[in-house]
Amino acid sequence: MADRVYTDIEIRDRFSIMDLYDRQLAAAEAWDFDAYDTTFVEAAEIDLRDFGQPVRSYAAYRDWLASLRTVMVAAQRITGGLRVQLDGDRATTRVPVVCYVTMELDGVRSLTYTGLFYNDVLARTPDGWRIVKRYEELAWSGAPGPVS
Repeated sequence: MADRVYTDIEIRDRFSIMDLYDRQLAAAEAWDFDAYDTTFVEAAEIDLRDFGQPVRSYAAYRDWLASLRTVMVAAQRITGGLRVQLDGDRATTRVPVVCYVTMELDGVRSLTYTGLFYNDVLARTPDGWRIVKRYEELAWSGAPGPVS
């Protein structure tokens, strides 16, 4: 089977979508919500049911993330191969993510690690590609215990 030949627009869109995810992960790790806001449309829907959380609007999701700042003292997210299907001004993606988080509760730090997939619907907006719907699918998780 021959490699697919992409149009210039498809190449630009794929790079723009990769940049979207890079920008989102960097913003999340830096707790930079102004930058994070540039990755979702205002009316986005976030489904975290695999993690025991409800489906939320982007505004409610953002508030929930901000509430974790005091207990989530450090995090690193690593993405794998971006799977993207372009369809004009819409796209669907599946992004494998490994997330390492140091949590601190009552002065005790512990490391958690989780494998998940971002299953997203994206739209091209006047400001670039943005996430309009996300389902975070849990693949696996673990926690080795206290860390220093």
